[in-house]
Parts: sequence; C-alpha cells; structure tokens
Amino acid sequence: MTRGDDEPPTRAHQSSATQKIAPEPTSTVLDPLTSSAASATPDEPAADEPIGGDPKVPDRTVKAQSDASAALDTWASSNPKGSGPHSVGGNPTTGGGGAVTEVLRIPALGNDWAQPVYEGVSSQQLRAGVGHFPGTERPGQIGNYAIAGHRSGVASPAFKNIDRIKPGASISVTTAHRVTYTYKVASVQTVDPSNVNVIAQVPGKPTATPTKPVLTLVTCWPANGSSKRVVVTADLVRSSGGTSVR
Repeated sequence: MTRGDDEPPTRAHQSSATQKIAPEPTSTVLDPLTSSAASATPDEPAADEPIGGDPKVPDRTVKAQSDASAALDTWASSNPKGSGPHSVGGNPTTGGGGAVTEVLRIPALGNDWAQPVYEGVSSQQLRAGVGHFPGTERPGQIGNYAIAGHRSGVASPAFKNIDRIKPGASISVTTAHRVTYTYKVASVQTVDPSNVNVIAQVPGKPTATPTKPVLTLVTCWPANGSSKRVVVTADLVRSSGGTSVR
C-alpha cells in the first residue's frame, strides 16, 4: 500500500465560479485520495506514506473537535454582530493543521461532531482535521466545495462513521465571517479510487458548467481499507449569519 490511502493529491485547478468553464478530464491524476497521481505537487503525500498519512507528521486528530469549537468561539468574540455574506471577518485562528478556514458540522455523526477545515489535503491537514481540495470552490459559491478526511489510520478519524450519513441528511459549514451554509445530502456512493471526477465543478461531469453550489465529502471504503472511495454529495439549501450561528 502506498501513500496516505485516504489522502488526496491536489486536483488540477477547476474553473472559478465567475468563469464557470470546466477543464478537460486529465488522465495524469488517477486517485484523489492515494498514491496514484502521476504528477506530484506540494499538497500530495509522499510516495511511501501508509494509511492515515505520514507517521512523521504528528497525529493531532484527538484535538480536532476542540480546535473547531475554539475557532467558532474566536470568530464569535471578534465579530459579535456579524451577519450576511458581507459581514466583517473574524480574527484568524489556527489549529493543528494551520489556519482554520471553516468549521464543518454533520449532525448524523453526532450532535457535538465538528471538524476544523484546513486549506490543503496533505498529512499536515488531514492528521489534524479535514482538508479542502485546492482548486475547488469555497462554501456557498457556484461549483463544488470538496473536502477530504481520514476514515482510519489516525487516533480520531473525522469520517470514521461516514456510513451514518444518508440522503436527506444536513451538513453545515461555518466561515470566519460567521456565515453558515447548510447543505442537504443528495447522494452517497462508492466509487473506484481512479474516479477523480467526483470533485469536478459538477461532480461526475468534468466538462459541464456548474449552475449551483454543491459540497462533496471524500474518504476511504471500507472502514479499515482503501479499495474504494465513499463520496457524499450535497446541495446548498440555505445560508444564514449573525450571532445565532454559534
């Protein structure tokens, strides 16, 4: 087994929400979660990483939930009257994987379940929380906001119980601006590791033009293996902001 079996290399940059032009499929990036990419980037794991990522990178997953809670508290105190997408951003906050860009919450995984979202999908990020695929969109933007996380191989895997997520489930993402985007799960599927099109701007359709905001979660399948990938796709249903976010 090579590289972090649920650590994704960076996909070639997707089009921006304003241009809405998807790139042609690429045959050089074979697996968004493991070692099968033909072209390395700084966000890719090393070739000899085992499942759970590079063991030389400290495992900080046991602190992920507290890091997420701390981020929400920091944003609330720095922006107590935040509201709407144009509210003043919160103070920068950091966790085990670097700067926390958003906080992900999924009630199906537990009422208190929360994970810090970091920019990037290397061991540094995924051994501390979940990571945003560089080149995919931000929360609420037209296109695909794609996130990866571990299911095993670390002390407290973010997506250990991803099988609990069913169509219709709610997923929320809160930003430093104290805006919360709520998504409704549209599908849960198991795909081959080579199917990188799940993080295209329109999931599964790399040449299509995006028309709505979607969220995609990617992790390994089965629970303690990596022969397939579990992919959760959700549609944005609402956004809200203000002091009620926390």
